[in-house]
Amino acid sequence: MNKTKVSKKIFHLGNVVIRLFFFSLMTISFFAVLSSANWLPDAHTTTWLTYLMFVVLLTLLLSWLAFPKFQSFLKNIFIKHKWGTSTFCLIIALIWQIQFVYFVHPSIGFDVSAVHNALINPNSPNLRGYFSVNYNNLPILLTLHEVANIVHSTSWFTMAIFSTIVTDLSAIIIILTIAIINFQKLPNIMYILACLLSLFPICMIPYTDVWCLLPISFSILGWSIAYKKSFPLIIRFLGIILTGVSLACGTWIKPSVAVWGIAVLLSSLLYLLKNKKIILTSLFSITIIISFALTYQPLKKIVNTQHYIIVNQKRQIPMIHFINVGLTHDGAYDPKAALAMDMLPTKKQKVTYSKKMIKKRLQQRGILGYLAFLVRKQGLNTADGTFGWLHEGHFIISRQSKVGWKGFLSEFIYPNGKYVIEFKFITQILWTIIISLLLFGFQKGGYTIQTLRLALVGGFMFLLLFEGGRSRYLVQFIPIILILATLSTDVALVNYKRILAAIIPRKEEKHA
Repeated sequence: MNKTKVSKKIFHLGNVVIRLFFFSLMTISFFAVLSSANWLPDAHTTTWLTYLMFVVLLTLLLSWLAFPKFQSFLKNIFIKHKWGTSTFCLIIALIWQIQFVYFVHPSIGFDVSAVHNALINPNSPNLRGYFSVNYNNLPILLTLHEVANIVHSTSWFTMAIFSTIVTDLSAIIIILTIAIINFQKLPNIMYILACLLSLFPICMIPYTDVWCLLPISFSILGWSIAYKKSFPLIIRFLGIILTGVSLACGTWIKPSVAVWGIAVLLSSLLYLLKNKKIILTSLFSITIIISFALTYQPLKKIVNTQHYIIVNQKRQIPMIHFINVGLTHDGAYDPKAALAMDMLPTKKQKVTYSKKMIKKRLQQRGILGYLAFLVRKQGLNTADGTFGWLHEGHFIISRQSKVGWKGFLSEFIYPNGKYVIEFKFITQILWTIIISLLLFGFQKGGYTIQTLRLALVGGFMFLLLFEGGRSRYLVQFIPIILILATLSTDVALVNYKRILAAIIPRKEEKHA
């Protein structure tokens, strides 16, 4: 009896801790999103489209508030006929996305350019040096090299198309996952995906952020299959194997993807206190670990034994370097630290330098200063609805077209584009909606909701500890964010109405 009470208390405490961390971090993110610079157009760069956008948005808002028939009209289309409308919106979004990538597929700078250049000339001394230091980028290079061999092309257009395909396949897997978890929520995810895919140029960047989307989506799909009680046990075990295998593939491309697997294992252990299914939970957990290990080891061997590009493993950046970078003024890329990693010849020297800088920065901030830094960094990590588009130095290195339809589309995403502020503003609206769904979907939640929350908390913690400072690093966690937002939609809408009812009193109350 005492053991049962203790188990219940630990289970309850564990869930409270998950909710506390999740809603605390989401509250910080929500206010950071609302205070983002994306909301503030520069008076010197406003165009006719800026004013048209504001007029349309204001007209829609006032029409919704003032005309009940208009409100009923929209509800009839988007709610009553949501299955057909959401499907139509998603199809239109995919068509828009494909034509956008077809016309606009710029050459990308920063680390992406090094990966692309290595597909063309792996014998370059500079590239050999880059991949010796940035050894963690070899998996994406080898992956894209295989793609290039299959299609016999290394062009930016080819890489953009395949990166977009990876993104769209991930979207399909997310839809399948929602269908398994809660079939009635399918219109919700299709609406969200339709909006996101229409405003997601990062989909065409051939880099780790995008290419880890598919494996993490498959891993979540496998997990949803494994924990669907109505499925036959053999299917559930195949699902858990898919979870481990996909997790290994994602971690191989981007190590932080492992956060999802850790969350699944920890959540399973927590809920073991409630469901008492010791044998099944143990078998599932062991299966994930074994399938992960059996997949990851061969993948790791491929990198260690590759002969595509000559590298010096001894020069690779140690993991502690990224912790040091994560402690800079905004927790983002630090040229000084990067130069030190390039100049110091041995791993031991790199580790010693990083430890010295970490200790120095922690001492300078103190406990309260460090906590304030973490709050600020959480905001920086999550505020930007464009996911860091144009944030990196030399983000786009190709010339902007000024001719025809291609030129018009380029104006939205190039650094000097006339309509960049419109792009940022619209994406910020969508991102605010998604973040608010996560924040205002405050419900206790069962195993599924709590596991996704724990995974997102883990992702946030990872970005707080390691290099971050911009929203691009959130791309890898988009499948988790979108699935959780979809499952939280109905509760969030109810809570919105309650909050509005508390703020705006009813007419009868006014007369009283």
